[in-house]
Amino acid sequence: MVDDCEGTPDVILLASGSEVATLVEGSVKLKADGVKVRIVSVPSDGLFTSQPKEYRQSVLPAGVAKFGLTAGLPVTLEGLVGADGFVAGLDHFGYSAPYTVLDEKFGFTADAVYKNVKTLLG
Repeated sequence: MVDDCEGTPDVILLASGSEVATLVEGSVKLKADGVKVRIVSVPSDGLFTSQPKEYRQSVLPAGVAKFGLTAGLPVTLEGLVGADGFVAGLDHFGYSAPYTVLDEKFGFTADAVYKNVKTLLG
């Protein structure tokens, strides 16, 4: 875990690589609204799923909202997020521009994380 809260989180944010930093930035805005946030870095879903069931359930308990962020295909995190949330990712490739322009265009910003999670939580 990158960051955790006291007690059961309202939402668990998952990513790997550079997207983790975006989740951290977005969590600042969520916490300011009183949302209890856990951030989990998942550099290898295969390694995570090979861990004992009790450990996996302690990190990603069922019934807690989950939001995944990936600059790749959403399927890479969908198995971990499951029915408790959704994954924002890319379903297209080939765009060329400075990364800041692409991050804004495709929702890889703290504001987008905040909006997506607020929508998820209702």
